[in-house]
Order: sequence, then structure tokens, then C-alpha cells
Amino acid sequence: MKKEIKKIIPLAVSILLLIISFGIVLATEYNLNAKHYIGTIALGISALLYYKKKEIYYYFFALTLTAGIINLIDFFYINYIFGIGIFQFNPIFLLLLILFLALNKEKMSEFFPKKEMDTEKGKKKVLKIRLKFLKANFQTKQNSN
Repeated sequence: MKKEIKKIIPLAVSILLLIISFGIVLATEYNLNAKHYIGTIALGISALLYYKKKEIYYYFFALTLTAGIINLIDFFYINYIFGIGIFQFNPIFLLLLILFLALNKEKMSEFFPKKEMDTEKGKKKVLKIRLKFLKANFQTKQNSN
């Protein structure tokens, strides 16, 4: 149960930021733009997917946060941006993505399986191929002498 609560922290923080944004908009004369509405829709879809289709949720929420990092969407009323040349990044989304990846390590490792070389079976397979290659080379060297 605690593991499930940990996994939802980035989504909960995102929803909290969205609620704060709407509170500020209602209390002041601040206006939201299209990025905020798209971000709100993406966040709503992510929350829905968390409860309906968790497998898709991991992809969609990571994609949502990535879109926020590169400043395509937003759901917080303050838009913090830092840039390197023409590239602009939103640190709020970057922190949320890092938190999301850190809390969902085992799920992310399922999406990006280890290379065959990293597994024991893969190492043995590579070793057999190398051994065959060495045997073939050794035989051709002996036959040429």
C-alpha cells in the first residue's frame, strides 16, 4: 500500500499545483493561456489513466512531464523558465519528472529492459559466439601453415 502511495506523489503534486493555479486565477485577475488548458487536460487524462489503465499511465504521464519540461504545456500559474541558447526548460516539470522516475524505478526498468549483454544468459551467448570465432580463426591459421 505504501508503495502505491509513493508512486502517485508526482501526480498528486501536479494536481496540487493545478488547484493552486485555479485558486489564484479565481482570486485575482490572472488569465490562463492555451498551454495551461492543454496541461490541465493532459493532467486529467493522466489521473484517469492511473485508475483505469496503469500501463498507459506511466507512458502518458512521463510524456506529459516531458512536454512541460520543453515548455509546450503548463499547469502552474507561474511559468519558471531557464534557457540555454534557443532551448528553454521548465524546472518544475524537470523536478517532477525526476521524482516520477525515481519513485517508479521498477516500472521504468520494465519499459527499458536491460540489453542482452547485461544479463547472465546474454553474457554466455556472447562468450559462445567469441569462442566459435576464435576456433574458426585458429583452424584457418593451422590449415594455412
